[in-house]
Amino acid sequence: MNFTNLKKCMDKFVNEYGTPGVDVIVYRDHEILYRYFTGYSDIENGKKVTGDELYLIFSMTKMLTCCSALQLLEQGKYDLDDPISKYLPEYTKMKITTDELNTDNAAKVASGATAGENTQNTDSGYAQTPITVRHLFTMTAGLDYNLYSDDIKNAKAQGKTSTRDLVCAMADKTLGFEPGTRFRYSLCHDVLGALVEVWSGLSLGDYMKQNIFDKIGMPNTFFGVPKDEERLSRMAVLYRFDENNIPKKQPLDCPYNLSEDYQSGGAGLTSCCDDYSKFLDTIACGGVAKNGNRILKEDTINLWKTNQLSGRSQEDFYQLREGYGYGLGVRTHTIPERSGNLSPIGEFGWDGAAGAFSMVDCDNKISLTYFQSIFSWEVKIQTEIRNALYRDLAT
Repeated sequence: MNFTNLKKCMDKFVNEYGTPGVDVIVYRDHEILYRYFTGYSDIENGKKVTGDELYLIFSMTKMLTCCSALQLLEQGKYDLDDPISKYLPEYTKMKITTDELNTDNAAKVASGATAGENTQNTDSGYAQTPITVRHLFTMTAGLDYNLYSDDIKNAKAQGKTSTRDLVCAMADKTLGFEPGTRFRYSLCHDVLGALVEVWSGLSLGDYMKQNIFDKIGMPNTFFGVPKDEERLSRMAVLYRFDENNIPKKQPLDCPYNLSEDYQSGGAGLTSCCDDYSKFLDTIACGGVAKNGNRILKEDTINLWKTNQLSGRSQEDFYQLREGYGYGLGVRTHTIPERSGNLSPIGEFGWDGAAGAFSMVDCDNKISLTYFQSIFSWEVKIQTEIRNALYRDLAT
């Protein structure tokens, strides 16, 4: 199969858009249809992309956290409409603001433009609706994405640094709206990661390793920046476009991992294109990996990609992804006429703050994994990748 369009797309990102380096893998039914990488993983030292790079994948972590939680749903550990206070009592009574929600900050967070929100919330009583597990999956809980809020700072000052400690401290946040009424991209999946720990009795990283990574062959996926020289030498340099669209080197740091022992279910993983593509291929093939190991039931995957939004929350999400709804932690294609995308209805996935992008098409058992390592990218590149792929598949 000739992937001329997808190759041109990748080359354009590097040669015209200024992206330092790119790596893309396309799977169909457990077989690699296409692999291409080009550009530099380290501009300053002249290191070209080799396909063996490790990347901070930021919000691409979310799909793995949601997969973990969905596995535990299959085991009957909880119901989607359970109040989370059943498992994290700190969330029993949540403060709420009467200020009108401004979704501009949410759009910036979703596009990778900032690490947090600086909303001005004023206490005005308490939410009438309890936050449920479903609200966490769907980003409709009313939480924010402020990593530097007093609740987090105060807990750390008291020596509370574990995932569960800091997530419980987040219960002191003031909700931006009644749970279930609006969409706002937030720390919901960090809270979901803490619930995975409660339901499983394992740390989030250990749970993922035992139940996903080891089962499908993802040896290079883990929380945090590596400390050993071998893996550290494989890390792609992290860049940010400056005002002249020139890549500028950034500290190799993941601020979403709030402490040494905090594992961010929303944005804390390091991975490589090869590992992540195996995960997406497994999902595209009904939850069964190439080696025959099943990690999810097909019915669960169908639930995962089913749009959960309506009314105001759906309109909120259209600001971030036109023509898409939001399932249990993933964008899901609903209206091709609005999205301008050639992928089928039900195509789903997510992306990361430094430009990583995932796409799953269960109807055709197709998946695409795209990694880059630069902030300040634009969502339009996802449409270009997706449409290039489907033009190639049609030839």
